[in-house]
Amino acid sequence: GRPLEAAGDPPAAAAGPAGTRPGLAGLLPSLAERYLRAGALPARRRLTTLYVDIAGSTRLLAAHPPETVLRVVQRFMHLVTEVALAYCGDVKDYAGDGALLYFEAVADGARAALAIRDALAAGCCDVGNASVPVVTARMSLTVGDVVLGPVGTAVRHALALVGPSVSVGARLLKQGEPGSLLATGEVVEALAREAPDLAAEFRLLDPAFDVPGADGMTVAVWGATPAEA
Repeated sequence: GRPLEAAGDPPAAAAGPAGTRPGLAGLLPSLAERYLRAGALPARRRLTTLYVDIAGSTRLLAAHPPETVLRVVQRFMHLVTEVALAYCGDVKDYAGDGALLYFEAVADGARAALAIRDALAAGCCDVGNASVPVVTARMSLTVGDVVLGPVGTAVRHALALVGPSVSVGARLLKQGEPGSLLATGEVVEALAREAPDLAAEFRLLDPAFDVPGADGMTVAVWGATPAEA
């Protein structure tokens, strides 16, 4: 991957690449553009999805002006976007204080998650206000077959990712403690085959976690070791 930029104030929105469909430049990232050019959507792909969100953002809002919290969110989103691109992935969308990233290779998704973890531990989202605590995040990493397709209208539209692994990731994210990175057993099994050094970063937390709201679905849940201070 390419070197990461410093997580400073976010740059102005860049223009879309040449050949991008009108109206899609700011909505469809490069992976989706590749799928569009390869054939009509919807398309089925095996993707690794990474949910990230800021831990404790409600407490931040209770203790600091919205302008200060916005700066924290901007720096955080700048970081996750840079990391996604550096590890051959994309940001599907931003929502509140979180984002959904996706990757074609499970190892790229794992490296991106660990890079975000380490960058946050190093204080890369510090806004220069001693009263604002070091930013931490919750993350969840899943892999599975995902169908990609457009949603909305010609006026306002976006890309949807639909699949069991995406839903599991959203629910798994809510189970994590601040600073945690949770992954399913399927992710760790794939890493054991493709990138054993990354698989070694995870330890088994629950061999049969009952996924909330999933009609009895269970998954093995693994957690990454904490970032070094």
